[in-house]
Amino acid sequence: MLLALAGLLAGSTAAQAHAVLLFAGPAIEGAVPTAPKEISLVFDEPVHPSGEKALRVTAPGGAAVSLGSVERSAGGKQLTAPVRSTVTPGVYTVVWQAVAEDGDVMSGTYRFAVGSATAGLGASDSAAGQQVSGAPATAVLRWALFAAFAGALGSLAGEWLTARQRAPEGAAAPRSWALPATVAGLVASLGLAVLIAGGGSLARGIASPSASALFDGRPGILALVEIAGWLGALLALRLGQRRLAAGALLVAVVAEGLRAHPAAESALWGPVLTTVHLTAAAVWIGALVHILRIGRAWRWAPHARAALRAYASVALGLVVVVLITGTLSGLLMVSPLQLLDTGFGRLLALKLVLVTGVCLLALAARRRLARHAPHLLARVEASALVAVLGVTAWLGVTQPPRDSNAALPFAPPPSGNAITVGGRADQIGIAATASQGQVVLRLTAPDTDLANGDSAGLSYEAGLTLTTPGGRSRTLATRGCGEGCFYAPVTWRKGLNLLTVRAGAEGWGGGRDTLRVMWPVRPDADLLARTVKAMRAVEEFTLHEQVASDTARASVAPTKLTVTGEQFVDSEPYAKGKAPLSSRFTDAEGNTVLALGFPGERLALELTLDEQDRVVRETVVAPNHFIRRTFTYPEPDDSGEGDGHAHEHDAESGSR
Repeated sequence: MLLALAGLLAGSTAAQAHAVLLFAGPAIEGAVPTAPKEISLVFDEPVHPSGEKALRVTAPGGAAVSLGSVERSAGGKQLTAPVRSTVTPGVYTVVWQAVAEDGDVMSGTYRFAVGSATAGLGASDSAAGQQVSGAPATAVLRWALFAAFAGALGSLAGEWLTARQRAPEGAAAPRSWALPATVAGLVASLGLAVLIAGGGSLARGIASPSASALFDGRPGILALVEIAGWLGALLALRLGQRRLAAGALLVAVVAEGLRAHPAAESALWGPVLTTVHLTAAAVWIGALVHILRIGRAWRWAPHARAALRAYASVALGLVVVVLITGTLSGLLMVSPLQLLDTGFGRLLALKLVLVTGVCLLALAARRRLARHAPHLLARVEASALVAVLGVTAWLGVTQPPRDSNAALPFAPPPSGNAITVGGRADQIGIAATASQGQVVLRLTAPDTDLANGDSAGLSYEAGLTLTTPGGRSRTLATRGCGEGCFYAPVTWRKGLNLLTVRAGAEGWGGGRDTLRVMWPVRPDADLLARTVKAMRAVEEFTLHEQVASDTARASVAPTKLTVTGEQFVDSEPYAKGKAPLSSRFTDAEGNTVLALGFPGERLALELTLDEQDRVVRETVVAPNHFIRRTFTYPEPDDSGEGDGHAHEHDAESGSR
């Protein structure tokens, strides 16, 4: 800031002119459902990539995302880089650095979200009730997949349990279902991969599959791993290698566990619980069916009953494992109090009832085992377990409930037209982006290094109170959306809405500030272009500027500068007549006000204009500064020349 003032005082040209990041893809602080193929930055003037640090992307865990060479567009205003490595769901940080035409090196950072990290980010939280695209086909294929796991793993386990039992004279052991079940599992896993490639449509996945959907995202990669597991098991069975086949099937089970619902709730325990649960359930069901087939073929001769006893010796342990892992997995996704309040909870409750019934059947069969062959009870138990598989398959395509007050992993993108307003709560910078039905608040402490993408690791707190034009006030329910980020649903009323922000950060002073939100938002990019043109046409004017880094703005003595319109405009972020967010409104004095927002730099500006579209007051709220400027223009005389008198605008009449 001191360098900029020195340049203005010296009458130099284009002081602090620099390129401004206008747009990015994926969007700044936005979200995309699938992995992006490239990172794109659009500036307001030509730039050049700044060596190896031109573009860096960091994954949620801190690892660097591999990017291709940064390319510059023909006009020089756009930089793009292809994404080389796999981008899984989560929140990513982009750090960019570019050299403007005048040699200045600009840098900045922003975030975007991919995939399941975006769930529940909408202003209305409508994602809480969403289902998977192509849910019926997915549920059927998952039911077939689970049945195939039971048929393959259970048959192998059943064969191992009955290996020492000899068939009665004149009877033969039934043919194993391991091989046909493996073929069925391979077909089901291929079908699920086709659904991913077709965006939820089997027909589209067959006719025009998307390779990027399979190879560029975590779900597609896991689907391919699962297919490889089934293929390996099929090859091993054909070669007579039963143990190798069991190992390949476990690879497929692990892949299924990694993409199940619990994995989204806990990256470690979710997959572990699902893998163990699915393996135990598959062996429980499949081995039971295998033993029933043997008992029927051997007419429940003593050897068949001995095989059933061998199964019963391990079945109790399997049931306990299934119950414990199923309960823990359910608790990861839904509170017991939500069992009957959501579709997911009701399905989970139905599964619990079915499993309880199956356990009672298994207990009754076990008690009868000493005297009778409980084949009837066992058959009912097996049939009930098939129903459990169906409910489990439908659970896989049902959205788990979400806590409406829980912190969001990422801020939702603006909904429709948006306006950014700013202020300061003592030392804490405030930038609030208001759009239809929501407001996203971003707080910045002085030691946050936005240019290098380094967070301060601070604990922020915020409270919001809305006062509508009718004078009614209410406290808004806020949810965290990252460090220094808070989201709140809100209903804006036509006219001037006052948003009172209470902000604080660990180790820094906090306080309150009231921001003005004029609603509805009226975008007006043309007015900004006219304002820039009008300001450049001014030969010379007087600028009074106050700069403060806290709320003690009134005690800061203004600096008086005499500058040309060209000098002033070239020092502004809107020098090219463009801004990511631009809207107009009329203040209480009847003046036209142009509100500008630069989310990538956390800048909020308000320009009060006169009848000639010139700026008469300007308020700039940056992360670490509050700047207020007033403008005095020479009044033209009858001959068209200045007479030395000026039309002054009161500096104290401006407000945010």
